[in-house]
Amino acid sequence: MPGPTQRGRASLARTLGAALAGAFLLALAAGPGTPARAADAPFARDSARSEVVALINGERKAAGLKPLTVDLLLSSRANDASFACPGGGSTPGRARDNAEHAGLSHELSGCPGLSVLDVMPSWGYRALTGEILAYNYEPSDLVPYHFGCPPGSTGFDCGGSAAVLDVSRTAATAIRQWVDSPTHHAIMLGSYDRFGCGAWAGTGTTQYGTGGAFYACVFAKGGPASRLDTRVPSVKGVGVAANGALAGAATATGPAELGRAGFAALAAAATVTAGSNVTVTSTVADTDALGRVAGWQVAVDGRVVVDVVGSGRIDAGRGSVRVEAVVSTVGLASGSHTVTIRARDMAGRWSATSTAALVIAP
Repeated sequence: MPGPTQRGRASLARTLGAALAGAFLLALAAGPGTPARAADAPFARDSARSEVVALINGERKAAGLKPLTVDLLLSSRANDASFACPGGGSTPGRARDNAEHAGLSHELSGCPGLSVLDVMPSWGYRALTGEILAYNYEPSDLVPYHFGCPPGSTGFDCGGSAAVLDVSRTAATAIRQWVDSPTHHAIMLGSYDRFGCGAWAGTGTTQYGTGGAFYACVFAKGGPASRLDTRVPSVKGVGVAANGALAGAATATGPAELGRAGFAALAAAATVTAGSNVTVTSTVADTDALGRVAGWQVAVDGRVVVDVVGSGRIDAGRGSVRVEAVVSTVGLASGSHTVTIRARDMAGRWSATSTAALVIAP
């Protein structure tokens, strides 16, 4: 006798529950053997997505499992990329769909009665598939997340875990929601080999609260090899220029977009007075067609002075981004110094470093 259909298995596996105060989630799986935001840091979708990817793979490693490879198609459609419905029309990507409709649902807004698992076979994923969703309204301040903590652990630290990653509280909360739910945890640790995750800020009022962050991760086993994220990002055109307007400031600031003319005018090196600021610029890019930049780091003489990956302040929104970081030279000795930039993509791959010179005048 034939087994249940893809749609039937999806319907049987739906669950809804709450794991943390103010945190809500949904899980959906199919296939054989399936088991109010703080003002200090704006929600940055691409950083949050990258953090969730790293945290899921960290939890798998802590459980003795292989990490999952980021699938670029699943990543884009788990986030915001619209896709066609079998009967016509289209629906937004999963995280955006839930955020714009102010609630968690596995049902596709543009494809009534269908889940993402119902349409994934038409994308080339015909074996094990799954989806997990979460919502919370935690802030984006950084917290140390300890891997391998058992379900029900308080906060993000169960003690004794050697592996720790500093991530935004909202991303860490989403992972703890999933770990604390047997259904979601089973999907996180399932027999998949690829996945993609999305994150989107809520704009409306839900039954849970106003605003907040919506997360979606879509999992699959097997699929076109061409969709796997295998290329490292790139960094080009590092420039260092004196920043007289901000001279004397003692702290580094986050990135900002430059106008084309301003970016082109910056020199590849600069000689500045000790204690003044310099503006470090570059173009960072993910070389995969559907790839996204998740962050970058600026270092002076090997010491990281601006960490956009860790600070969670980037929402690149595309594969290539012009970036700017203001860096203080307080404490640097006179003479030549080396400034480097490296970028990270959604899959957690780092680019090679690109270098420019900085000279501190005697």
